[in-house]
Amino acid sequence: MPSPTPPPAPQPPAPRRSLILLLGSLVMVGPLAIDMYLPSLPDIAADLAAHPGDVQQTITVFLLGFAAGMLVYGPVSDRFGRRPIIAGGLGLFLVASILCAVAEGIGALTAARVLQAIGGGAASALARAVAKDLFSTEGAARVLSLMAMVMAVAPLVAPTIGGQILLVADWRAIFLTLAAFGAAGLLATLTLLPESLPPSARVGIRLLGAFAAYGRILVDRRAQADLVSGSFNSAAMFAYIAGTPFVYIEYFGVPAQWYGTLFGANVVALVIASGLNARYVARFGVRRTTRLAIAVGAVGGAALLAAGLTGFGGLWGIAVPLLLVIGVTAPVAANCTARLMGLFPASAGAASALFGATRFGLGAAASALVGVLHDATPLAMCLVVAGCCFLAFAGRFGLDRLTASGD
Repeated sequence: MPSPTPPPAPQPPAPRRSLILLLGSLVMVGPLAIDMYLPSLPDIAADLAAHPGDVQQTITVFLLGFAAGMLVYGPVSDRFGRRPIIAGGLGLFLVASILCAVAEGIGALTAARVLQAIGGGAASALARAVAKDLFSTEGAARVLSLMAMVMAVAPLVAPTIGGQILLVADWRAIFLTLAAFGAAGLLATLTLLPESLPPSARVGIRLLGAFAAYGRILVDRRAQADLVSGSFNSAAMFAYIAGTPFVYIEYFGVPAQWYGTLFGANVVALVIASGLNARYVARFGVRRTTRLAIAVGAVGGAALLAAGLTGFGGLWGIAVPLLLVIGVTAPVAANCTARLMGLFPASAGAASALFGATRFGLGAAASALVGVLHDATPLAMCLVVAGCCFLAFAGRFGLDRLTASGD
């Protein structure tokens, strides 16, 4: 008599739309807090009687807070669970956004931005961990793909939203809008987000072990090529974020509500480049496509620097080269992250966190330099963006030459 057919193995539940939407919204916290208030930077400088360079530092300190948090959130959530860390971070983000809205001086605004970054970083960093905890491989892939789309769309819509708010209110209303977003996220986290890491799966805080892994990655010559080239390539984008509000709105006279359109054109270029990278990376290899993307960014940086030095092309002499520079940042970051995790599969989380912290850390330095060099012309931004592109090119091709690694 034939043996009975065993029952089919239970299938993991499909990702729920409400949970996918919540996780996608959590990922949006960082981009919204960075990009929504960009059109208001000139207004903030005027209202607080602050130098434009000091106002640009509010971007720098936000990036620094984000970078520091990325190194800590993972190990801490491994011990205490994802949900309380996300909720606590959103609570801090809510309070800090209100403090930004009521700031009476640039010092108070800068301090509040640090707290806003630390709080918002928890949600952005741990949403991906929740997806990996809760879903099957296929389900997690779907959710993470949605998050990547949100990360591309959020910078497109955030400056436009900020510009439209400025038509009916002042810059403080933008931070109140961010506070409302944080409050909605906190409420949704407390009522809808399950704890994805059960107590049985939790471990002790492994900060020392995590930092030891960071050290091993930093001294590896192959990893240095990805860290240096990928981070400087991203730093060019953060220098652009810090510089363009003043370059476009104050120098070229672009209305604040139209700033988002110029900003969004670069996001469209970024999405197109990401699609091309996804299509051809398997055919040509990660290393080769990364080198090509960084070379394209360097060409854009050279054209941007020429426009900044000569004034050739006016607004379009600045905006068009930026399409090349900003467009390649997403595929370069994706490829460098993949290579780093491939080099250190047992420390993939540490490799990803270290790359993220390095990107935001150098991005903070680049945005700060734009503020320090600010001279009421596009030149400071052009110099810093082009310099980052050239350093990314030197890091990629120079360090690659010193290693025998390949795909």
